[in-house]
Amino acid sequence: MQDKRNITDSEEGRREFHAQVSELQEDKMLKIRLSRKWTFCPQVPEGEWMDKAVNGIPFELKNGAADLDILAGGSPEIGAEAVLYQEFESNEEGIAQLGFGCDWWCEVFCNGVLCSSTFSDGNGSDTFSPEDNPFFLPVRKGRNLLALRVRRGSHSWMFAFGPVEFRLPDLPVIQHGPWLGNPDAESMSIRFVTAGNIGAGVEYRKHGGKSWRLLWDHVHGQIRRSRFHVLHLSGLECGTSYDYRIVLINPQTPEKRVRPDGDGWHTFRIPEADCGKFSFFYTADLQFPSERQSAVLDSLLEAADGRNCDFFVFGGDIGSSFVSAALFRGAIARICASGGAERPLVTVRGNHELRGGEADRFLDYFGDRNGLSYGVFRFGDTAFLILDCWEDKPAESEGAGYCKYNLDDLFLQEEKEFLARALASEKWTSAKRRIVLSHGAPYSHFDSCMTMPFVLQEMTDPYFAGKEPVSRLNLWLAGHTHRYSRSIPGTAVIAAPVPPKTPHKDGRDYCYPVFTVAGPDAAQPIQASAFRIDAEPGKLVVSAFSPDGACFEKIELADDGAVTERISLPHFDVPADERKVNDPKN
Repeated sequence: MQDKRNITDSEEGRREFHAQVSELQEDKMLKIRLSRKWTFCPQVPEGEWMDKAVNGIPFELKNGAADLDILAGGSPEIGAEAVLYQEFESNEEGIAQLGFGCDWWCEVFCNGVLCSSTFSDGNGSDTFSPEDNPFFLPVRKGRNLLALRVRRGSHSWMFAFGPVEFRLPDLPVIQHGPWLGNPDAESMSIRFVTAGNIGAGVEYRKHGGKSWRLLWDHVHGQIRRSRFHVLHLSGLECGTSYDYRIVLINPQTPEKRVRPDGDGWHTFRIPEADCGKFSFFYTADLQFPSERQSAVLDSLLEAADGRNCDFFVFGGDIGSSFVSAALFRGAIARICASGGAERPLVTVRGNHELRGGEADRFLDYFGDRNGLSYGVFRFGDTAFLILDCWEDKPAESEGAGYCKYNLDDLFLQEEKEFLARALASEKWTSAKRRIVLSHGAPYSHFDSCMTMPFVLQEMTDPYFAGKEPVSRLNLWLAGHTHRYSRSIPGTAVIAAPVPPKTPHKDGRDYCYPVFTVAGPDAAQPIQASAFRIDAEPGKLVVSAFSPDGACFEKIELADDGAVTERISLPHFDVPADERKVNDPKN
């Protein structure tokens, strides 16, 4: 008997199928017409039965199902096997989606290639519907042959087959990623999305080492079957590079391990504990359609040489709402293509990540090791504080339906308690530099709804405000307003391309600078921007870039607080609006 050929058994097959699956959408699926007429062979034929039809008993599916016991002339023993055939014609080549259910085991071949199998785990449902086991069917132009081997269960021999609602089946194929996240002194996270719910893990080693360690994505003693996977590597050594590669379980042959990259791997590095020389790329508010978003991000990465930075930061509002399909067609896809598998991505939650049909899943994709949207991490000698500014509108806002799911008081109280602990931690206090990454800023925040800056003031002013703050910052990076600006520490002066609106509070109470990236705004000369931050001994260099490739600001920030302007925008004295008419407490 010929060997079973699986779509993804070969490296070539996996790569080809990966390319096809990555682009699959419902409107791109091939529509095929199947007949209700099938052929039943009461025994598995000898020879090459998988791609050559054998004579048998004709039968029809009624309402998409049939009782094979009737065709077998009784109730065969558990484990009895038969083969079902159907031929169909297609006017074009492509991929269709069908599904099957069987009491209890079934494997599907199309033109001799194994497309799906439940021989390892069984049907999984006792309702026996096509929705039980959806699968992709590679169809060639012209004649095609379906050959199904079915094995009887303990209760019946029910069989169902037909079209299904579009969804990705369980395939050992990486659909998105991998990308790195949660960088820290002794740890790193690896994230990726597979085509369907399958088991996955990561093999890793010191760069160039001979032996690999295997870490499964697991829960409660079992390998977790999911589309989204996150593996947290810990116990890593500072100043050391590590190789890693993805390992997948093929549901059709779970005893086999599939490595999508074959013998290849990716490499990342944990910097030395006292490393003071590194760089990172920061942008936010990329609220463009996916195609435009990708083009803008590519331009910013090129202008800032972001692909050669040590890590990336998205400062929130990656899109107008959090929908993973759009996300992976735009920004995250570009980061993955720009070195995201070897340079970590730090993601800050913006107010628009709290909106959309998958908003409650944001932390599944981008949360820290504890599943939180805020935290502290070290990169070399520098501590980074990630803050979640929450929504820019309170939960009781009239007409803002997306806010009705938010538990404002609960969340903000938990974040305040975290902040007190974080700023007292050795990770923060021992750092030579301290940088805040957030979506909004505590002042000079020119927005019509002022909820976010007031939330930040209440949370952070006890620590960061004043000429002699409890905890001194070197830099705060933000977005949200879609208006580029830079504060001058300890003054009411703002550097910006055009005169800003009057803020509710100026920067005289703060001895650190706040840089805010641009975003889509027809009234502004800069529609998007990004920062490249270069850490060097004794200073930070902040360079601001627009998509046209221009570096329109370059500022040096000495560790002692001195500011040197190499390239600068106009300065504006903007007194604060002390009325605070939008203060939610008024």
